[in-house]
Amino acid sequence: ALNYIFTFMIWMNISKGTILVPLFFLFSCSGEVSLSVTFPTERKAGWELVSDELYVNVVYDLWEYKSCLLVPVADMKTGHNLWIYDKNTGKRIWSGINDGRGPGETMSGLQNTYFADGVLTYYDDMKGSILRYQIDSILAGSFLYREERYDPPTWTMSVVESGDNRLFMKNVGYSSPDLHEVSRFELQDRAGHTLCQYDYSPVSDPELRFYEYMYTPYSASPDKSRLAIGTLHGTVLETYGIGQDSIAPIAVRVFEDPDIDVSSGGYDYNERTVLGFYDIYAFDDRILAAYDGEVNPYWNSGDRQTYTKIAVFDWEGNPLELIHTDYKIERLCYSETENTIYAAVMDRDGIMYLAKMEL
Repeated sequence: ALNYIFTFMIWMNISKGTILVPLFFLFSCSGEVSLSVTFPTERKAGWELVSDELYVNVVYDLWEYKSCLLVPVADMKTGHNLWIYDKNTGKRIWSGINDGRGPGETMSGLQNTYFADGVLTYYDDMKGSILRYQIDSILAGSFLYREERYDPPTWTMSVVESGDNRLFMKNVGYSSPDLHEVSRFELQDRAGHTLCQYDYSPVSDPELRFYEYMYTPYSASPDKSRLAIGTLHGTVLETYGIGQDSIAPIAVRVFEDPDIDVSSGGYDYNERTVLGFYDIYAFDDRILAAYDGEVNPYWNSGDRQTYTKIAVFDWEGNPLELIHTDYKIERLCYSETENTIYAAVMDRDGIMYLAKMEL
């Protein structure tokens, strides 16, 4: 497998309309390996289940707060979009945020959430609203929230709040006339004024890039000054610094290129498709990722569980540790005070649970 690394040696301030050119490239080749990344340390660890079965097909995110786990979900039975669990007992203690267009309701916000300072934020592009829910008020028996207008730039897929600004991550359609006009990143202030744009991507083919970054896992550091992005296929890890008026790369590590077959209206795996990152959670000095790193087993009728590993990187994109676990990892978060990973995990029968693992 061809492994190559882009490393950016200086911090540059990107003004609107300026394109950043990578300053330094290091290429190296290696032989075929079972994992596309070489980790200096590997070990096995088991999950401790903390909840009963989660009767839901998709968990969209996971946040740890005080004694609780916040679980944005699409509960088709109740129409609720948030579950709150006691992380010590594993009991669900609240279910709410209705699906809809009414006050305090959301339509697509659970797909793009942000949590800080006790406030869970849903960015709802279908409703055109930003909804901010005070978790302490919910736990106290009331339901305090704030709703404001949301009008993101065209082609926005995800949003990260950084101080008084918002970073919009966009993914333009490969057949769109906007293809060469829309930047991948755009930093705006709260008034909607563009502070800077940045348009580099390690995936150069427009069709492949569109599908690879449609639902890309990402996470911001606790102070929201850095951003980590991974690919679903292959192994590409990008880290960026977010300034007051700048977005600049820290490192872009392309350990293995994404390899999928793109066709009109979709894509499919092939015999070379390596599964990459499924979820990412970043904190001050490390980046955790639900990771696979092996060829898709369904192509060769294999039955191994996918995405059972936790990959640990530093902010320079250097691999630090690989932890082999016993469940598929759907979503994960980390408690620094407890040095514990919390996760939504799935067994071989497709049943999902909340679980924890002390590091």
